Amino acid sequence: METMLPEQNNIATHQEVRAYGRELLRRNVIEAASRLLREEGPEALTVRHVAQTLDCSTKIIYTMFKGKDGLADALYLEGCAGLAHTIAQVPKAATPTAYLRAVAWAYWTFALARPSFYLVMFCGAIPHYQPSATSLHTTATAFEVVIETLQRYQQEQALSANDNLALLTRTFWATLHGVVSLHLLGHFSSEEEAKTVFERALEAMIPSLFPRP
Repeated sequence: METMLPEQNNIATHQEVRAYGRELLRRNVIEAASRLLREEGPEALTVRHVAQTLDCSTKIIYTMFKGKDGLADALYLEGCAGLAHTIAQVPKAATPTAYLRAVAWAYWTFALARPSFYLVMFCGAIPHYQPSATSLHTTATAFEVVIETLQRYQQEQALSANDNLALLTRTFWATLHGVVSLHLLGHFSSEEEAKTVFERALEAMIPSLFPRP
């Protein structure tokens, strides 16, 4: 989840005012960069263009993000935080299959609501940008809560103790990513078609994750 801004009436010191203003500016820059990427494409994502959009100095953005790569990394990490928060809000369901279906639709909703972040995270939307090892690790942590929830099902004997939960979760994630990425990259005729394919993929894939003799 993105960093929470404090309530303004709880800001008492000069340092807190500066920190509030800095975080607010950081968010505005990231949102402006996301909007430019979505509306005008990756060639629009320059420090100068973002500064012009916000009517601020390029120096401010360079100081805060160290240039275009730093801004790209901020988009990546903001997307990771948003995805992790979205998945973490999915409650444990009566069965693991019901839980995974709910996670899948939460993932779909996030991707369609924040497509520019998703494309930066998973589809190479910014040419020549290579996420750091730390950023890539942050992506994977979005699904740690899924593994933790599946472990609870194992403890309740709703899942076999022999199931490899990390492998199961990656298989699940790969299917979600495949359909969502195809849709965001324009490979379906409509959102309705993409949603139908997504639903059918879930119905075929999720039962296969829990084979029984």
